[in-house]
Amino acid sequence: MYEYFFEAFVICVLMQSVAWCWQYKTKNADIVDITWSLGIVVCALYFYFALGDVFKTSALMLIFPALWYLRLSIHLIYRYRVAHEDNRYAYLRSHWKKNTQLKFFLFFMFQALLIWVFSVPAYWISQVPFELKTNIVMAFIVGGISLIGVTIADSQLFQFKQYNQNKNKVCDTGLWKYSRHPNYFFEWVHWLVYPILLIDTIYFGWSLIYPFLMLYFLLKLTGIPFSEQQSLINRGDSYREYQNRTNKFFPWKPKVS
Repeated sequence: MYEYFFEAFVICVLMQSVAWCWQYKTKNADIVDITWSLGIVVCALYFYFALGDVFKTSALMLIFPALWYLRLSIHLIYRYRVAHEDNRYAYLRSHWKKNTQLKFFLFFMFQALLIWVFSVPAYWISQVPFELKTNIVMAFIVGGISLIGVTIADSQLFQFKQYNQNKNKVCDTGLWKYSRHPNYFFEWVHWLVYPILLIDTIYFGWSLIYPFLMLYFLLKLTGIPFSEQQSLINRGDSYREYQNRTNKFFPWKPKVS
């Protein structure tokens, strides 16, 4: 078992090392997000084929998380522009004035570690029989809702940015009317799938960690805090008004002004 985890970790490190080299060449660190999502897909596929002779490898691995993160990878690749770096990484580039590339390399290696950590459930569900049972049906319902929801949210935001020339205006239509971060919300919903799939296995208790871990990352670390900080800088009072009337994470009806 441990050799599979080690080899998956090596894959993650190699992918992010190549991504760092690309970042070094282009001076655009957005590639780290693409590699993060693609890394989970690659690790899931690695577990699927590597475990084929050892376990009755479940085809669920090709759906959760491979299909889910393949969608995210395609979305990130589609919006990737070499000449335009995301504000998060542009800020880090200006903030890390000394040893910038070394710090970026350590950042990319930390992302490699995160890929590996969030790929572990793919190994666990290799031992879940792909049979029509209540928990499997429920997992497909929850996974389907998350996939449809995040696709709609990403599409609505992309179209808003494409057709709206006023950079001070806030996207507050569609799903964005009910949550300031519906894309993050539905990504979090995706991680509820694994406890549902693993409810009858020895990994169920461990799988409960992932929804809480992802929620912590989104609410406190890599997701919402920096995104909102940049929105306040770029949109000022318009975004403050949006914050006052719209829930931060969980979708709900907007507050009446």
